[in-house]
Amino acid sequence: MSSLMVLVSACMFAATHTWTNVLEIKLTDGNNDTYTSRFGEASDLSNTALWSPSAATFEGATVKAYVEYQGVNYEKLYLNDFADNTPLIVKTYNSDQLTFNLKALYGTVTLHDNADGTDYTVDAAGTATLSQTFTVATNATIADRFVIFYVPAPTCDYSREGLVVGRYYTICLPYAVENPAGASFWNMSKRNAAGTLAYLEEVEGGLEAGKPYIFQAEAASLCFEYSGEEASAGTNGVLVGTFEPLTQTALNATNTFLLYNNELYRVDGGSGNSLGANRAYINYNAFVVANEAPQSAPGRRVRAVPMQANGTTGIENIKASEAPAKMIIDGKMFIIRGEQMFDATGRLVK
Repeated sequence: MSSLMVLVSACMFAATHTWTNVLEIKLTDGNNDTYTSRFGEASDLSNTALWSPSAATFEGATVKAYVEYQGVNYEKLYLNDFADNTPLIVKTYNSDQLTFNLKALYGTVTLHDNADGTDYTVDAAGTATLSQTFTVATNATIADRFVIFYVPAPTCDYSREGLVVGRYYTICLPYAVENPAGASFWNMSKRNAAGTLAYLEEVEGGLEAGKPYIFQAEAASLCFEYSGEEASAGTNGVLVGTFEPLTQTALNATNTFLLYNNELYRVDGGSGNSLGANRAYINYNAFVVANEAPQSAPGRRVRAVPMQANGTTGIENIKASEAPAKMIIDGKMFIIRGEQMFDATGRLVK
């Protein structure tokens, strides 16, 4: 009868939801004490504990594996989106040998061991089962060693921290970036006849090696992985890229501007200005004068940033977080303060 119930349960499990990743974990210690746990995700579940979850019970328990979710310990749990890098809490008995029998019922799931950094991956379409024995502390609750639904942190060949969401910055990298995330990227080549507005035209796809861009931050940091061959720093429209920091002397070319606080400031002939590595300055003389603003198109947005023609002293020494930033979208002025956007009347937009 119990075998029939298990079969019925397995059939219901397979048919009830559109499963994405499901991992079964059977623990066996040196005393042959065993316990089986199961964790999974399906796109049609909600992010609450659904489909017959089981809270972990410890009365008479020897070995056990469970996760904590919203303050409750579960030895069986199914969610819409199982969190990456979920700690697997393991309770041991009086044996220092503990065997994990991992089985992927759906998808690909990885167990990570923080003790030595090893990953153990099971794939329902390939290597669906795996057995691995670990040396563990006896009579202990181990909460910081094992991780399920493990996703390694991205490798950053280049990173930028301390960005303010909504602000524009410049970037120029020696290698290509195939899938840049965390920002939108823009070219700049045109200005209005009065020299008071410069236009940004959005770029889609990857970043080319050595080519400078303007980006608008969508997160507080960037993490990019390089690809392809190294290139020298070049130009892109009015942008002039540099891989090395530039001092005021280097910025004293005719009509040199820097992007700061979502505006362009003229800095040649000033004092105390500087530009960090892997950034770009603006060569005003390279602008193409546009009688009207470029038009947006599907997949290509157009923005504008104000230009300040007066020379500025030490703009890099001003704290960006203390000053609001201006942005012009479709001819309308908006103000960025922190992560909030206001229109010209001061009304919160988002």
